[in-house]
Amino acid sequence: MKAQVSFEYMMVFGLAIAFAIPVWIYIATLQGSAGEELSLSYAKNAASQVTSAADLVYTQGPPAKVTLDIYIPSRIANVTISGKTVVLNVSSSAGFSDVFSSSVANLTGNLSASEGMHKVTVESKGDYVEISYG
Repeated sequence: MKAQVSFEYMMVFGLAIAFAIPVWIYIATLQGSAGEELSLSYAKNAASQVTSAADLVYTQGPPAKVTLDIYIPSRIANVTISGKTVVLNVSSSAGFSDVFSSSVANLTGNLSASEGMHKVTVESKGDYVEISYG
């Protein structure tokens, strides 16, 4: 009799685990893809903030300067400022994606790819805009 009760408990526990594991895997997959989408969204926001500030100071001319607090998300492989664009290279499960934003002004400078809040100074230098840590 005791063996039958133990066997029934093991069966119920086994069925519960058999149901819980696929649900857990599904939720973990959704969480991973949501994290990737969030990183892409933060990257787009960071690039857009920098180029919007660059457009603002460029139209005002020297000595216009703006200091921004931007958030660089995790999963950023590198940041490139070249010509009139800011490009953030974001890694994901599918590979790498480039998130970029364009400006009216020629841009120089650099941004860190390290995760976290960064103070960035965007300053008009006449015919170009300089982006630096500030």
